[in-house]
Amino acid sequence: MPLPVAHSLIGASVAAALYPKSDAWWKLLYLSAFLGVLPDFDYVLNWLRIGRGGWHHGFTHSIVFAVIIGAVTALVTGWRTKRAFLAFSAATASHTLLDYLITESRGVSLWWPFTDRRYKLRGPNPIDYTWNTTSFWNAVVDVVQISLTELIIFGPLLLLLIMVRSMSSRKGKMLHGMDH
Repeated sequence: MPLPVAHSLIGASVAAALYPKSDAWWKLLYLSAFLGVLPDFDYVLNWLRIGRGGWHHGFTHSIVFAVIIGAVTALVTGWRTKRAFLAFSAATASHTLLDYLITESRGVSLWWPFTDRRYKLRGPNPIDYTWNTTSFWNAVVDVVQISLTELIIFGPLLLLLIMVRSMSSRKGKMLHGMDH
């Protein structure tokens, strides 16, 4: 099960790939990083003991939820373009798809509300998400190591997309400057 480091890096990466660099681009990336983690807020439903529990990887991990969050985010933030809607929806959906790819759970409710069936890819997981529970300190050390592994694996993707967008933005400004 990916941790918030991976989810936020992938959420921001998706937005960086889909949205052209602009004055508010960094705000969009921060917001998309948050949206990449947002589906895991379903843990709150378990902590509050709402229903019978078992909420994690439920409706918040569906494509429909991602589309709804993308629309609400676009409306609330004032970025009311198709591209912003797509970036926000994709950043949220990236969480579901990453959990689908590498989860040890019974799967994600990818197609909720159409079905309650949970889906997961049963392939090898590139990251060992087990941590030592013999002591709090050992668990913390293991979680930090897992987070650093996620940073090493998923961080370069975001950096590459930022570099590509920055270069294309500079190239566009140079070309635009030549036209006048």
